Amino acid sequence: MPENRYGVISGVRSAEDRQFAIVRLEAEGIPADQIFWTDPEEPNAPPVWLSTLSANSELLAPSLNDLNLSTQGIAATLEVARKLGIHILCLDEAFNSRNDWQSQIGTLLTALNRLDRKGFSDRTKIALQEAKARGQRLGRKPSMTGLRKAVAIQMIEAGYKGIKIWKTLAILEGPPISQSAYYLWQKTWLAERE
Repeated sequence: MPENRYGVISGVRSAEDRQFAIVRLEAEGIPADQIFWTDPEEPNAPPVWLSTLSANSELLAPSLNDLNLSTQGIAATLEVARKLGIHILCLDEAFNSRNDWQSQIGTLLTALNRLDRKGFSDRTKIALQEAKARGQRLGRKPSMTGLRKAVAIQMIEAGYKGIKIWKTLAILEGPPISQSAYYLWQKTWLAERE
């Protein structure tokens, strides 16, 4: 195997995924000491070590997202590699920069779109977990506010029935309340009293 073959894996992979990626690269003939990690501090810039590779080097990645942490960073990495004469091969997306660049555009755009959707999904999950950890309520605000509960309890105890109570609650301040939301609350409240 030529000495100018290198591998790259993402530094944000889990330990198990990282080990699996290393095994994949070693199976392709890349020694462990020639496997680089992407730098999580600069998600939109090409990795610094890329400029240390010589022209006609081959950089093998399990996936495009191993090249960098963002779609903008992946595009920047590919552009710098092209200018330096470094060939990039990504196993999962069947991307090979040795092929005509125009023939690779479809593969590249499809992969970047998939990675962008996954990144958006991952960022959303992280933001929701952080909000939950801070104790923030997720989802819609409850329609049965404290005031509505107090009014409903007074009206039930005074002998009023469902639709009359719901119409009264609907005009009170707070998020919109549907009949079914009120009846669900009433059913739960009555069950708790028994």
